[in-house]
Amino acid sequence: MPGLRHQRVRELLKRAVGEVIRREFNVSEVGLITVNEVECAGDLKSATVFISILGNADQQKRGLAVLTEHRTRIQGLMARAVVLKYTPTLRFVYES
Repeated sequence: MPGLRHQRVRELLKRAVGEVIRREFNVSEVGLITVNEVECAGDLKSATVFISILGNADQQKRGLAVLTEHRTRIQGLMARAVVLKYTPTLRFVYES
């Protein structure tokens, strides 16, 4: 069972990543991307971001490709919003 700090960090990362995606990516190009959940490793050095994308099949495929392509930029912007000792390495997983 994750501790309270772990849960709080997961929620902070979820909000921060969602905000970065909302600001940085055009909805008409990649669809509407929603961050459903963030799972963090025990040491908080890596995080899996579960996303869903509203749009046609092409937008869904393009959306996931854009997120993985711009992963380091998203991490950098997220690091400015959430101050942690280590910035987690993000991995995006599409949930339908």
